[in-house]
Amino acid sequence: MEKKLISIRKRIKLERTKKEYTQYYMSCRLSTTQVAYHNLENGKSNLKIDTLLRIATILEIDVKDFFDFEELEVV
Repeated sequence: MEKKLISIRKRIKLERTKKEYTQYYMSCRLSTTQVAYHNLENGKSNLKIDTLLRIATILEIDVKDFFDFEELEVV
């Protein structure tokens, strides 16, 4: 299970950087701090389903794309 969480977090970062969104931008859209978002993206805090859904909306991708591990590029 932890390996999948790491992959989901990497996918979030990959999709965020593709759109050239900063962690600060994401944190503002999520109504949190940049440090809290950084911790979420780097596995230092729990990633809740509702947060994942909100991130997918911000990134304009389908939430199921976070679970498509075969296409994940290792960053």
